Amino acid sequence: MSRKQSSAQLFLMEFICVAAFFALCAALCLNAFVKADNMSRDGRALNQALLTAQSMAETIKGMEDPSSSAIAQAAEEISTATAGRFMVGVQEQTTDQLLEAEITIYEGADEKQEVCTLSVSRYLSGEVRHGE
Repeated sequence: MSRKQSSAQLFLMEFICVAAFFALCAALCLNAFVKADNMSRDGRALNQALLTAQSMAETIKGMEDPSSSAIAQAAEEISTATAGRFMVGVQEQTTDQLLEAEITIYEGADEKQEVCTLSVSRYLSGEVRHGE
């Protein structure tokens, strides 16, 4: 009887070890899926922030008179259009006939967490003439 009991105990120990191994593998796989989901969410947020910055850049390029107040108003409208998810900040500088703007997208309503930055340049008056 002792031999049969000893065999059952060995089988039970082996079964417990196999179950523990599979539990460890499942925990590692679950951790990998959670990290992949977080990376996907971060990538989606960055993509949306870049689209918001691109929208602001195209707005600046398409303005008839890109004054500071018009740019600030457009930035406010685009920030509102994102439903509070992003805030658009624009710092512009005019030199000669060139407007240079640095568009910064912040996450949320505060300017603490910068998501992305995009630079845009635009000639202000007259057409660009080639070959003169």
